[in-house]
Amino acid sequence: MLLLKDRLLRAGFCLMILSAGWTSPVAAEQERVNPPAFSYLLHCSGCHIEDGSGDPPEVPDLRKNLDKLLKSATGRGYMLRVPGVTDTPITPQEMADLMNWLITEFYPELEDFRLISAAEVTRGRATRLANPLEVRQTLLGAAKD
Repeated sequence: MLLLKDRLLRAGFCLMILSAGWTSPVAAEQERVNPPAFSYLLHCSGCHIEDGSGDPPEVPDLRKNLDKLLKSATGRGYMLRVPGVTDTPITPQEMADLMNWLITEFYPELEDFRLISAAEVTRGRATRLANPLEVRQTLLGAAKD
């Protein structure tokens, strides 16, 4: 009987802590981190490397050419249809925040940049590219003309 009381008291204490809004040290640390930057490290840096350099040509260098792609609706649409955007398990808003952070981080002098919206991410995710490298080369070739 005493053992049962002890268990009930411990369970009640645990529930009280959980209901009081206690957060783990890991969750508290994540709140202090820039969420888009954290998402980049978690979901993108495995292929694109922390500094965005990637492994060209298979994994594009994010520090080059995104500004050119953003200048056209087709290029912007391309960016929203690549596997890293369509397959990453975060919400459309989180992906939009990540992409906007990435663009402002790697292209601080970019002018007239219209923020990417969650609705654009949702549309892009619905039409994933089969061959993103080929499309990228075509778009960047057209941007040179």
